[in-house]
Amino acid sequence: MKTVGLLDCNNFYVSCERVFDPSLEGRPVAVLSNNDGSCISRSNEFKALELPKRLPYYLLKNYAKKLGIVFRSSNYTLYGDMSNRVMKILEDMTHRIEQYSIDESFFHLDYPADFDYFQFGKELRARVLKWTGIPCGIGFAKTKTLAKIANHIGKHTEEGIFVMPDDPLEILDKLPLTEVWGISWRLAAKLQNLGIRTAGALARSNAETIRKQFNVTLAQTVMELQGTQAFEYDDFNGPVKRIAFSRSFNLPTESEQVIHESVLHYTALAAGKLRSLRQLASCIYLYAHYAAEYRNETLPSGYCGHLTAFPRPLSDHLSMISIFEPDIRRIIVPGRRAVKTGVVLLGLENECDQTPDLFGADEDKKPAALTAAMDSVNRKFGRDSVFLMGEGVNREWKMKQEFLSRRFTTDWDELLTVK
Repeated sequence: MKTVGLLDCNNFYVSCERVFDPSLEGRPVAVLSNNDGSCISRSNEFKALELPKRLPYYLLKNYAKKLGIVFRSSNYTLYGDMSNRVMKILEDMTHRIEQYSIDESFFHLDYPADFDYFQFGKELRARVLKWTGIPCGIGFAKTKTLAKIANHIGKHTEEGIFVMPDDPLEILDKLPLTEVWGISWRLAAKLQNLGIRTAGALARSNAETIRKQFNVTLAQTVMELQGTQAFEYDDFNGPVKRIAFSRSFNLPTESEQVIHESVLHYTALAAGKLRSLRQLASCIYLYAHYAAEYRNETLPSGYCGHLTAFPRPLSDHLSMISIFEPDIRRIIVPGRRAVKTGVVLLGLENECDQTPDLFGADEDKKPAALTAAMDSVNRKFGRDSVFLMGEGVNREWKMKQEFLSRRFTTDWDELLTVK
């Protein structure tokens, strides 16, 4: 019998921090967003304080000492590596997976009708906890939408696991519409105007009628609630279509040098990802976001971008930068304060599919060889051991991370030490 499962890591960013800092156990912990702006992951102890969601750090810090709150800056390198470890376990124990986000993945099983999914869930959950230290919830059902609901229920049980019964209507009748995957409060309000007030009522609706009144996606949700798989399997291991990298500055800036340095730095990071996937890019999109102004005159927030095509597909950032660097001025608006810059590599293709250019082969060799040497040094001694001067040395503009933990699993210099 084909069954869909959903594994969702509990308070993932906080859980990653606790794996390497046991002193955080039992304490209210909050992981902050980019530039230490607001909370994006909260421990159960923090949630119990009933503080407003997304409260900015500059207000939260007033409660820190009184309530014993511990803050951590987002450590995306650590979280990404821990996510990969969890997903590898899931791949090994299931037939196929669909990673939905950094801390969440659907998985597919096909076992006889008498297979004990609850016991399987216990074994999977125990292995993830033992091998990574990350607690998770697991739900099983006939469809993705029902698996989402099962996972939500499972997270509130002692075992952390729930298997949706063949007839889930009794459960769905108690479930608000907004608890159904993909239904916003606005859509829920429209459905309530039609007398559809619970997930159970939606499951009893006619999918074709819903399609005519709303859209195909909501009709598919109805079918999924009825036990029919409507959302197809997506192979997330397919070819990547674009690679993007962007960050907000710690403070708005008018400095053209800051914009220039950040664009070059983000290009180096994006190109490194490109090479790890053994792909080439045909063009790059540069952009900058600008803050609203209320000084001499009122100006709305703005956006400025520029697309540069490469004469041939590339993977080394040295060649890319030599081509697009003159175009950086096109995204600079004099007198306006930039709050964010970013780059997007587009037109990706596999290295193995590339036809060599007989006339351009020699000019590609030097930058490619130098980039390979830089990659080798950075792999051995850590990221940014060697980089382009144009990326900036001090990078005072970089994202604010006042409470950043170490990259325990990916950097030799930041390994956890035991005394």
